[in-house]
Amino acid sequence: MNPSKRGLGSAGKAGAVVVMIVIVLGTIYLLPRYTGSQSQGATSNAVPEKITGLPSLFYDFTKMQISVDVNDPLNSFVQTQSFSYTVLGKGTLGSTVYTRVEFTTVGVGNDVIIWYNSTGGISEVEVVGVRTYTGNGTSNLPFITTYSGAFGALVSIGNNATLLSLLGKTSEDQTSIGSTKMDVSTYVLSGRSYPYSSLTLKLATIPGTDVQLITYLDEKSFQGASSLIQVTSLTR
Repeated sequence: MNPSKRGLGSAGKAGAVVVMIVIVLGTIYLLPRYTGSQSQGATSNAVPEKITGLPSLFYDFTKMQISVDVNDPLNSFVQTQSFSYTVLGKGTLGSTVYTRVEFTTVGVGNDVIIWYNSTGGISEVEVVGVRTYTGNGTSNLPFITTYSGAFGALVSIGNNATLLSLLGKTSEDQTSIGSTKMDVSTYVLSGRSYPYSSLTLKLATIPGTDVQLITYLDEKSFQGASSLIQVTSLTR
């Protein structure tokens, strides 16, 4: 579905979901992480490769869908939404190679195609059926931050040492998301710790690597707000 002006407005409103998650979680940064690269020879070990921010997801998964549920009674805000991305492949602008990724709001549209460089920088954004954006500030457009905030949280939360220090591991098992089976560890808040009244998250280890990805986060604040974000499907 191509977005109309109304559709773009919906995308901007959906950005409130991401804002809500960030407020409850505190400041979240898109930190670097490592993923195993291919062996250089038959007997050599995999060498970790440093990848920053969202490109780490695109490197490991060509498709992903997540659901986000937010309930903030204090501000009379309730929203349930699903977002997905699909890696379309490589493209070249000038002499630079980019990864082209299409995002959509499931059941609504608001389709955008974003051109990412190797460090996660954005050169061009095509709002499908509307126009193409380039230049400074492009990454801050509301219908882009909606997607980058939601999917970026999956990468950044797992690297948030302050948050993880508040949690205790309760279980570990194997879970299948789509056709991908991963070892998943569940963590819960060890005690009441402001601003959280409760928090549960699941960290999945990507097969063949030492990288962990958040696949589930359920949190509640002392103010009565709650948010749930979880990976519902993915394809390697």
